Amino acid sequence: MYGYVRPVKGELKVSEYESFRGVYCGLCHELARRYGFWSRFLVNYDFTFLAMLLAGREKPGTCPRRCPVHPLRPTQCLDSCQSLATAADMTVVLGWWKLADGARDKDFPASWGCKAACLVLRRAYGKAAARQPDFAAAVKENLTALQTLEEERCPSLDAAADKFACILRSIAGGIADGPRQRAAGELLYHLGRLIYILDAADDLAEDIRTDAYNPLRYRFSPADGKLSPEDERTLRVGMQHSHNALVSAYALLDENAYSGILANTIYLGLPAAAQAVFAGTWNSSAKLHRKRSSI
Repeated sequence: MYGYVRPVKGELKVSEYESFRGVYCGLCHELARRYGFWSRFLVNYDFTFLAMLLAGREKPGTCPRRCPVHPLRPTQCLDSCQSLATAADMTVVLGWWKLADGARDKDFPASWGCKAACLVLRRAYGKAAARQPDFAAAVKENLTALQTLEEERCPSLDAAADKFACILRSIAGGIADGPRQRAAGELLYHLGRLIYILDAADDLAEDIRTDAYNPLRYRFSPADGKLSPEDERTLRVGMQHSHNALVSAYALLDENAYSGILANTIYLGLPAAAQAVFAGTWNSSAKLHRKRSSI
């Protein structure tokens, strides 16, 4: 998916890191159990965060499981539970639409790879959309609107980021408790906004090279694939406002089984990801060990 929403490993307790790895591996196994082997390739840090955010106070059990990556050494994985199932469903829905977007926008042969993946996962998407109809409808509606903005080469960063932010906010619709639903919705909205802007900043040079839509191209005046220092400061101020709103919403939520990892991700991981993106050192497989800093 995107991969920007992850904790800073060096700041986690050993037990927290084992719990985080257990949720990540548990999500991978849950995807395989519900949607087949190929859906495993959609597993990502962003929806691992979601699985932890939706968890209750009691930490589910774990069990040792083997996987294609570690066939000889079993890993402690989170047992199947409601939050993991929901995260798996939504991973498939959003992952399929992201592949469909790649099939439309990417150059050959990448576009053909996305098309092939869409065909392979089409049945899985149908099952996931049937299980999460409200989320699937929100994804379709907002990505269709975002596609229209892209075709118009819309210069409004807020308008484009809002569409992806609304997708993540819709996840909170399944939370029964009213105050918790509102707080989680606000958190997820601003998280989605940050993810979209980080992805736009990360892809800016490549999007300019391929003449792909990127709102930063039209909102600012990048040169050689980079924003000017002044434009970068302006962008980061706006991102800081979203991060502040996200932090305030998180403070309204009750603690749960993964509060330590969630706090690490929100207070440390997101600023570290932003620092790496703007420094040009980010890549989706890097392990971030940075200290807390301002977005």
